[in-house]
Amino acid sequence: MFDAFISHSSKDKEKIVLELVQKLEKNNIDVWLDANEILAGDTILDAVEKGVATALCTILIITPAFFESFWTPVEIGLAIGQNNNHKLIPVLCNVSVEDIAQRFPMLLSLKYIKLDPDNIDLCVDELCSNIIQIKKKYEKDFPEISFHKAVKKFHSCDTPTANTISILLSEYEQIVEINVRTAVLHASQIAITIINDLFMRLPIKGNSVDTTIGKLDLIKVSSIGLTENVYEHLKLLSTPALDTNMSLLTNDLDRRKLAEMSMTAILEWYSKYLLHNKIIPQDRFEIVWPDDLSYEDFITMYEIDCLVLREDLIAPPSITYAWYQYNNYTHIAVRSTETNRIVGYFTVLPVTDQLYEDIQSGYFKDNDLNTDNLRKYDVPDFYKLYIACVCIHPDYQNTSAFRKLYNALLQMMMDLAVEREIYITNIITEASTLQGEKFCKILGLNCMLNTEIETKIYGATLLPPSWQLRSSFGSKLMKYYKEKYEELKDLF
Repeated sequence: MFDAFISHSSKDKEKIVLELVQKLEKNNIDVWLDANEILAGDTILDAVEKGVATALCTILIITPAFFESFWTPVEIGLAIGQNNNHKLIPVLCNVSVEDIAQRFPMLLSLKYIKLDPDNIDLCVDELCSNIIQIKKKYEKDFPEISFHKAVKKFHSCDTPTANTISILLSEYEQIVEINVRTAVLHASQIAITIINDLFMRLPIKGNSVDTTIGKLDLIKVSSIGLTENVYEHLKLLSTPALDTNMSLLTNDLDRRKLAEMSMTAILEWYSKYLLHNKIIPQDRFEIVWPDDLSYEDFITMYEIDCLVLREDLIAPPSITYAWYQYNNYTHIAVRSTETNRIVGYFTVLPVTDQLYEDIQSGYFKDNDLNTDNLRKYDVPDFYKLYIACVCIHPDYQNTSAFRKLYNALLQMMMDLAVEREIYITNIITEASTLQGEKFCKILGLNCMLNTEIETKIYGATLLPPSWQLRSSFGSKLMKYYKEKYEELKDLF
């Protein structure tokens, strides 16, 4: 859900709209703007229609150019066609009321805001004041809006547990449209995951505590700062009697409202807690960057493969090390500073277009791959990336090792783009285990195919940009790719 949809002429984008949007976003107003939301290949009308429908209000930036635009009358019509709760806010810039009377007389009954291009801040202040009032009314009348806002804000939290919860929340939003009872039980898993995370942060945990409610009671009396309100919401969702209690409500709508009201309160508190209580222990892991891996490291990686992967999908060290010798950007690893051994790694192979199509079809195994199928990063160009392996030793799968590797991969992709003009257009990978599927979801990849060998193909597109990354660094990477796409889109 967006706070505001911006209807404007593209001729005004550089001079007025971008600055206005930037200032609104600095005031925590969530804005739908075509340049940020419509991707290459999208149907513009469908995207605009969805944008208007998912915004609390439509801001009309009415200038002389606004009257000449093909899309602005369409957007006005879509906005008027929304329910009575959807507000239209005309913003007048270098036009008169008489001009509006001639072109859009239906807007004359609406209170408008004046915009001076030389002093946009005055307009921003008035817009923010109005939108905040609209938000408060909507959130009071429609508590599900508060829930979606809380979920969206929570997605910016960047811890291993937060990533797990983000996946659970995404699953909840899909399940609740199908079966509310099942979704409520799924919400219980979210509450229990948060309780377990908070419990693990307690300096003294109590050896005899083995129930979720027992853990919650200890958290309540600790110095963590759990409020009475959030305690009650966590208790409601985590109790074994949740299904029985929810059945006392007369309909699914009330059950959903209660579950989402509780999750909203929990997520808002937990987001603030994570922000202000970042744990920064001595780092247990260090990244092993390209160029720093030895053949012994590849033997260790193979040993990890044997612990977590299917035997028929494992490539031996002789093959993987040959890939690395051909292009040393194919592997990036994480090492334990306690044991000085590799505990996880990514294999990321720039592949030929033909091999990419073979992988996409589902008829391919890594041990069939040789250097003839790989590309070197020897010239500035567009490349397709095959994530051949994402492996974390079982003893380290619930640590920060994966997150450290994930951020290192994004950093490597950013460095290649900025320093060497090497751009990744597509990413593809194959998940053969449930843990692999979990990693793919955390990476923001979409399932493309279920193969005949009981694996799943996942992928994402960077150019044109559609890869959805939740982490702050991932957002920076995709922002850079979006800027590059605008600069280079004639090549696509």
